[in-house]
Amino acid sequence: MLPTVEKLMSRKIHSISIEKNIRAAAEEMARNQIGSLLVTQEGSYIGIITEVDIIRKIVAKGIDPATAPVKTAMTSPLITIEANRSVLDANDLMEQKKIRHLGVTRKGKIIGIVSIRDFLHPLDIEEIDQQASGF
Repeated sequence: MLPTVEKLMSRKIHSISIEKNIRAAAEEMARNQIGSLLVTQEGSYIGIITEVDIIRKIVAKGIDPATAPVKTAMTSPLITIEANRSVLDANDLMEQKKIRHLGVTRKGKIIGIVSIRDFLHPLDIEEIDQQASGF
């Protein structure tokens, strides 16, 4: 049995308000050494902004990141996957949607985020063996 998304996801969710500008988003990503931020509006997650979004939708078009709001580059709605799904399911969904990040949910509530980069981290082989044998 493959590990679940929950085993690899980051539980620390970094976010930014939809009203902030792109420069603030890039600074937050740099400060935390991450590649994405969930976008919030009135306390709810409504989308995601990634490094790729910033490069393709802002920088490559010569738009000033200090004046462009996050909403101009974010992707919405946020694509999600349930925490108990396998990493293979997550990988397949990312490939299908051509994305690198997924919100992770439990009963419809965001509990974390997983990126394609998370799939590169080695897993505890003993833990995987135990899962596979049903312990």
